[in-house]
Amino acid sequence: MSDHITRVLWTSNIDLPAVADDMGLSPTPYGGWLSLMTSSLARRPEFRIGVAMRSESSSFRQVEKNGITYFALPKQNDRFDVAQADVQKVLIEFAPDILHVEGAEMRHARRFLSTWKGPRLLSMQGVLNGYANYELGFLPIVSMLNPLHPRIMLTALALLFQRQLQFVPRLASERAAMRSADHIMGRTLWDQAQAKALSPDARYHHCARILRDVFYTSTWAGGDCERFSIFIGNGAAARKGAHFAVQALGHLLRDFPDATLHIAGQDPRSLSWKSLKRHVGYPVYLLELIRKLGVEDNVRFTGVLNAQQMADQMKSSHVCLMASIIENSPNTLGEAMILGVPTVSAYAGGAPSMARDEVEALFYRPDDPAMLAFQIRRIFEDPTLAKRLSEAARARALKTHEPARNLADLIAAYEAIMKRQAGGAA
Repeated sequence: MSDHITRVLWTSNIDLPAVADDMGLSPTPYGGWLSLMTSSLARRPEFRIGVAMRSESSSFRQVEKNGITYFALPKQNDRFDVAQADVQKVLIEFAPDILHVEGAEMRHARRFLSTWKGPRLLSMQGVLNGYANYELGFLPIVSMLNPLHPRIMLTALALLFQRQLQFVPRLASERAAMRSADHIMGRTLWDQAQAKALSPDARYHHCARILRDVFYTSTWAGGDCERFSIFIGNGAAARKGAHFAVQALGHLLRDFPDATLHIAGQDPRSLSWKSLKRHVGYPVYLLELIRKLGVEDNVRFTGVLNAQQMADQMKSSHVCLMASIIENSPNTLGEAMILGVPTVSAYAGGAPSMARDEVEALFYRPDDPAMLAFQIRRIFEDPTLAKRLSEAARARALKTHEPARNLADLIAAYEAIMKRQAGGAA
């Protein structure tokens, strides 16, 4: 870029850990990509970086830290939105050359994109409209509506109502946000297809994600891993496919009775009896399936994991599993690959853009637990295959998620946007 300082305002769906303490808020283990990229950009003299965060703060706040201006915009009664007055205040105060919106899933994204009239770049995270047909995770909803099993019936009804009342209303807002963007940034063939369908006139830019620091400095335990252990990075929602992982475990236990499935996240059994989630929702179905298959002793919930704990759990596992029915570019797949953990992945969404079948991972159709079990079995039984997958996955992930390369791609996108804005490109 020229000597001109480019002002870039990012938006965030969460309070970033870098300033959570400064605002008296509890830091979360999320937002790693945004934190890493904004801090890298802020160290460069040609950029001035701001971040507008949908916040848990009770009031509008502004914090300067490490060369970045952070704005905390309190979320509203609609928890996916912020106040229009706060959006206008931030845009007037920071006056960006480029508005960089991170994710279109929440309504505040549309609010920023429709308010700002300058260059607008939208980074795709998940794509709700692309997820819509898979949100219920291929659960057997009809058979679940059995009055002889009232808790499961109530769970099916709750999932249907949740989809209709909470998920479906967000689809139109996401479509509007996508149409408001001049430029869209993604990283997989799947999200490029979604961008073309939802915002056909926007220019697409490719930029892969930087992973959390700890994953670059750790590697798989190999022969010292916990034998016959399987790790899945999220089991909180039907779309994450944990129920198919549990079914696959049932197939494996005949020949591998010591096999264990570790699911990241809160153990539903630890919830208070007063908690509605203890009685209704996807975790109720998952626990009933675990009980029905008789695998209670072989399924363990890890609790919520921070980056270091996630890396430790992954690298001690025999197999990492990306079980989602649909996903854009699952971080857990990238993290498992860069650690070199032998990985089995659902052939879903953007996963095929991250790894090749039989080269860096073993793929299966996401609703086929028999095939999933067979792919895991191959790794359990064949140390040579495990080693080959491990080495190839780590080599590819180190290139895909190389920080300097990804930062260069992001800066190239900014340069193209500014050039186009100046009338120098078609």
